[in-house]
Amino acid sequence: MATGRYHWSRCAPPARFFVINASAALPWLMLLLVPALWKYLLPLALCMTFALVYIEVVKKMTVRAVCRRAAVFMVGRVRTTHNLLKELAR
Repeated sequence: MATGRYHWSRCAPPARFFVINASAALPWLMLLLVPALWKYLLPLALCMTFALVYIEVVKKMTVRAVCRRAAVFMVGRVRTTHNLLKELAR
């Protein structure tokens, strides 16, 4: 059985610009297309770039894994299976 990075589900890795995830390029692209908003877009672009470099290079996680970890942190690992509609009907 194939494991690790050679598993069949890893056949489409995320798009990257050098080391950084390509989603960090969106504010930089907007900065090039709408230069009048540079006061707002430049800090946004810098923050997104630094955050994605920290997530992917330092923490060695994907953006999707960070979102999953944040959801587990907010909701918790155990989810209830109670059906609220059935309980309200009683």
